[in-house]
This record gives sequence, C-alpha cells and structure tokens, in this order.
Amino acid sequence: MTGRLQVKKGFYYIILNYKDEGGKYRQKWISTGLPEKGSKRKAEQLLREALLEYEDNQEALLQGMPIPELFREWLVVKKTTVRANSYESYRVTAESQLIPYFKQLNVSVQQLQPAQIQKYYTDKTEQGIMASTIIKHHTILHGALDYAVKTLGIIKTNPADRVTLPRKQPRTYTFYTDEQMKKLFVAAHGSSIEAPIRLSATYGLRRSEVLGLQWSAVDFKQKTIVIQHTAIRVGTETVYVDMVKGKASNRTMPLTKDMELFLKKLYAHQRQMKKLCGKSYQDNDYICKWDDGHLFDPNFVTRKFRQLLEEKNLAPIRFHDLRHSSASLLVNNGFTLKEVQDWLGHADIGSTDIYSHLLYKSKENMADRVNEALSLGEDDEADELLINGNDKDVSA
Repeated sequence: MTGRLQVKKGFYYIILNYKDEGGKYRQKWISTGLPEKGSKRKAEQLLREALLEYEDNQEALLQGMPIPELFREWLVVKKTTVRANSYESYRVTAESQLIPYFKQLNVSVQQLQPAQIQKYYTDKTEQGIMASTIIKHHTILHGALDYAVKTLGIIKTNPADRVTLPRKQPRTYTFYTDEQMKKLFVAAHGSSIEAPIRLSATYGLRRSEVLGLQWSAVDFKQKTIVIQHTAIRVGTETVYVDMVKGKASNRTMPLTKDMELFLKKLYAHQRQMKKLCGKSYQDNDYICKWDDGHLFDPNFVTRKFRQLLEEKNLAPIRFHDLRHSSASLLVNNGFTLKEVQDWLGHADIGSTDIYSHLLYKSKENMADRVNEALSLGEDDEADELLINGNDKDVSA
C-alpha cells in the first residue's frame, strides 16, 4: 500500500493506493480538514498514521467507504464553496437525519443502491416530513454521491440519479395589499423595527439583506442604495459578510422620495443618539440597529414583527412576506415578471413565477389605461340605454 498528500480547494487530502480483491488498483481519499497553508508537517503525520492504520485493516478498504465518512468529507469541501448559513444547514441536516439513517443501514458508498435511497425518502414521507424538506435532503445526498463519483472516483455513477422524489406541494404565499402596507407603516411608526419593515416592504429585501444594509451603501446625491452586504444566522451567531444570496441579488436600487426622507431622518436621529450615549454607543455603519448602536438579532426582528401585528390587530404574515407583498404591489401596478425579478434580485425567472397569478389584475389595470387612451368620449349613458333596449328619449 502506498499513499500521498493531495491539495484540493486549499485543503490537504490523503490518497491511499491499494489493490482490491480482483487485483485492480483503487484509491481512497481521506479528508484531513487541514488547510494547505502552514499544515504540511501535520498532514504528513496524518498520512503516516493512515498508512499504518489501513495496512492493519486492509479489509476495511475492500469493503468500501462508509456513507457517514463520505458525508463528513463532502461537508469539509462544501464549507469552502457556500455561504456560512447554507453550510450550517447542510451540516445539521446531514448529522441529524442522513448520517444516522445510513449508519444504521450499514452499507458502503460502493454498495448503496437506488432502492435504498428511495426507501429513505419513503420512510421520511411516512414520518410526516414535507416534500420540500425531503428534496433538501436529496440535494445533500446527491451532492455527496456526486463527490464520490467525480472527485473520489470510488463509484462510476450516482445512485441518487435513479430515484423518484416526492411531489412538492404548491406553496401558498401571503401578501399585504397596498392599503394594508400603509396601515402597517403607520402601526410601525416609532417601533424599534420600523426601518427593517419599511426597507423590506419597499424593496422586497430578504431579512439578511435588510439587516446587512450599511450607510455607506446609500448615496443621497445619486439617490441610490446598493444591496451587497448581508447579515446571516449561523447557529447561534450572526455573521456579516460582503456576500448576497446570488449574483442577481447584488443590485443597485433607486431611493424613492419617501425612503430618502425616512433615511435622512433616521441618520440624523442616529447621530443624535451617538452623542447622547457617549462611550456606551456601539459605533458601526449599519442602518438597522438599536438606539445605542447595538445590532439587531435577526430572530428578534422576526419575533418583534409578529408581536407588532398582534398588538395592532393586523393580519398575520411572516416578515419574509413583506418581500412577497412588494412583488405583489409591482405586479398589480403593471410591471412585468422580468421587471419584478430584477427588483427582487431573483437569479432566474422561475423564482418569480409564483406571482404569475397576479398578472390578470395587472392586465385589468392595463385595460383601463388602454380604454382611457382610446376612448372617443361618447355619451356612455345614452349607449347603455340603447344596449338595454330602453326607448326613453335621452336627447331631451
């Protein structure tokens, strides 16, 4: 048996070369979790230990790679390619759902069959797990098995390609009308979360985007605001990063007149509070925060929003539904789905299609505008009497 170190995406991997039962040469990749920079000696020590361990246990190699080990190795690589909160979601799902199930199943990656994956999805469905959640499980499992095919080379095809996923039920989205939004703005006036509410409702921002907004992103001269920084929840911590959900989410928005005035007042208020609080003020560039400068916990905003609606006797919606309400407002005012897509920062039009049912109302508004433009200004009352067969003399 021989072995060597390989660097992939900035991390050291151990590659063991051995012969299988048929005499063919095989490779086993083992993640060290060590970054390339400054870890070479430690990685070499792990390589020596791995060679000794597997020489004593050649049978383990012949049986194949345990599925839990594949998940853990894939997670190490995935951590370097996705946002921190996405990785945390993958990790929690893998460790709480996928790893325990396939560990108990006790088959290797090489032995795993599509029918066994299908049974996993069936079992989860019978446990009452929603189809959308099972599809997320599939994304993780499929990704790990793809890694086994393309990177590790320990299987030729991905068995997760040959399964049937449960049908995802259409989701019902809740929107506020224009009038409801105005009532919400009135109810939120003076509230600690007035700024997150107004910004999210106006621009259709995600919670992570609105809490990541900085004053440096606002240009009062050019009357623009740039969405490029986010506040994401990772476990029990909030992480602030120069990264939005996707390329399309990095966008520049025009300041509306009302938003410009609101932000100028808020900026002046925050400067005043900085003077009043003195040394106890937590100085930072973020827009949405407490009067003493401390930043909002994302979960607090969600809870406070729900509480505000209850106190003001407003229809219950989620904070994220402000984003949907913004889209609804745009569609009902005659804007196309493509325009809504750009406003919301959707990567593809498919994400915006959930608002397509609102387009008919938009068409009615367009019809009214067309009618106004083409109307000859004839006597509508006389025409109505004529159509209804009324022979009353309308000329008198």
